[in-house]
Amino acid sequence: MKGMWVFFRLDNHLRVQRNSSVSSERWRWIFLRHRIHVAPRDARVARAPSHAPSSVVHAAVPPAQIGASTHTHTHTNKTRARNVRGAEIVRRLLRSMSPKAGGEDAVAFSTSQLLPIENEWLRDVGTRLRARQTPWEGFQRADLVKANELPMLRDAERAGQQGQMEAVVQKGPEYARLYIQLLGKLSRPDTIQSVLLLVDDLMQAAPKHVEWFVEAEPYAALVHALEVNDVFVSLKAAQFLTLCICKQTQQASSYGAPPADVVEKLVKHIKRTLANATATELADDGANGNVAPILLCMVGELMRSAHVREMIWHRDTKANTSQRASDTLIAQLVGVLRMSMASNTASSRASGNTGVPQLHYLALFALWELTFLEEAAQGLELHFGVASVLVHVAQKALKNKVVRLVVSIWRNMLDASEENAMRLLGAKVLPLCDTLQERRYPDGELQEDLAYVQRVLSQRLEQMSSYEQYKSELYSGHMSFDNPAHSLEDFWKENAEKLTEQNNTDLKQLVSLLTSESSDSTTLAAACSDMGKFVQHMEGGRRRVDALGAKLAIMNLVEHADDNVKYYALQTLALLVSTSWR
Repeated sequence: MKGMWVFFRLDNHLRVQRNSSVSSERWRWIFLRHRIHVAPRDARVARAPSHAPSSVVHAAVPPAQIGASTHTHTHTNKTRARNVRGAEIVRRLLRSMSPKAGGEDAVAFSTSQLLPIENEWLRDVGTRLRARQTPWEGFQRADLVKANELPMLRDAERAGQQGQMEAVVQKGPEYARLYIQLLGKLSRPDTIQSVLLLVDDLMQAAPKHVEWFVEAEPYAALVHALEVNDVFVSLKAAQFLTLCICKQTQQASSYGAPPADVVEKLVKHIKRTLANATATELADDGANGNVAPILLCMVGELMRSAHVREMIWHRDTKANTSQRASDTLIAQLVGVLRMSMASNTASSRASGNTGVPQLHYLALFALWELTFLEEAAQGLELHFGVASVLVHVAQKALKNKVVRLVVSIWRNMLDASEENAMRLLGAKVLPLCDTLQERRYPDGELQEDLAYVQRVLSQRLEQMSSYEQYKSELYSGHMSFDNPAHSLEDFWKENAEKLTEQNNTDLKQLVSLLTSESSDSTTLAAACSDMGKFVQHMEGGRRRVDALGAKLAIMNLVEHADDNVKYYALQTLALLVSTSWR
């Protein structure tokens, strides 16, 4: 059995329930669009080539891990277990389908067979565009449309309006080539809109045959359409690019890998557009607040591919290393998670999405998919500081599905790296798990993951020294005086020197908290206090602090709006300027 894939609900108006009058053929398309391999684990590993297409729950084990050491085998088993859990999530969601339309966790499917982004705004725009006549005769006179192509275009328009696409589908490859040629020739946004509608009609009528467009060499034309100054055009072009890239990735043995420059351009476009859509009121994005959820759906679709996950991860971590962390798609996803949880936003009232909590869910889903890349699961917190953000989201979440994804991400991170345990402890994940356990979620998978995360973190905490516990908080990026280490003189007498080990690594991290724009007032106050304790108890500490630029940072914090930060900054500054200290 190949298995099934679920389209999670992405809007609030298109729902297909188990008791709906949906044809068996339609259900077949819904369930079988993505494959979940459930073969024996060893067989899965043995037959997974490096280029193999991978769904979220079939993240192939890298070839380098096959036949590795005992340690690697253990690590691989964790990876396999994670993949099996992903498959079980899908099966459980299928089992939980309810005929009740309003059930929170009832499984629903978009009526779109292509990407689950159908919403009222897209549908309304398409309806308006169909009501007009495209002057194809004028384009024929301009030699942009050939004489034999004119009746094809008119037939396709009528077929789309009437919903009778059989004749068009029979000539699918020919129509696909025609549409791609036109997109490469045309420049008027209104005409490009018409062509994209025709593309959509054909893809919706024959969702199995995206390869018709892949074979028509669509990338140059669709990349060009991305930059057209029209929201509908750029979104549909991005959708079709996503579909073609994913199709080519799935059939890499036939078509080769999708062009790296095209994937790069699409990711850059999504990142840039998503940043613009979330920087201001979502309803002002030109699509009634629908740009962000549509783009996040595309990211989720791209992340299904192991090839694309790896490409995005390597691109973003490289940018992060070169001090361009904000210029990354992953940073944009984390930025979405930082958005307010207010339910009465303009976006929540807009058609086709369910507001900021739904954006959180879509961003979390993409990050969850990303954690099926081993190195991403290992380094997500290290490079992008997601742990504290996930804690905040889980604390404020009103939807079980949001909490479920947060906890699943934590579990994947713990499975991938023991170092992540220390980072999650520093972000106060363990006390939150205790709180979440008290809610007694009806979701068995969520309860299992919670218990796992809680057990692993508790065991790691018991093994940690007091300084290791302090380091876990330090590298989480968020500190508070709940940790008694910030005020205990004995702790600093014993451990101040440890901040200078490995070329002042931990001390540099402490300084970075003082200068980071993302540090909250509590973190700044605790960091100022710690810096004072370090100077007081470390021989030559003031000189080291001066060399790292901490003195200037603390002087700036003396003018901070928060009284607590101002108090500790003044205390530490007095130590730094005093001649009585070593």
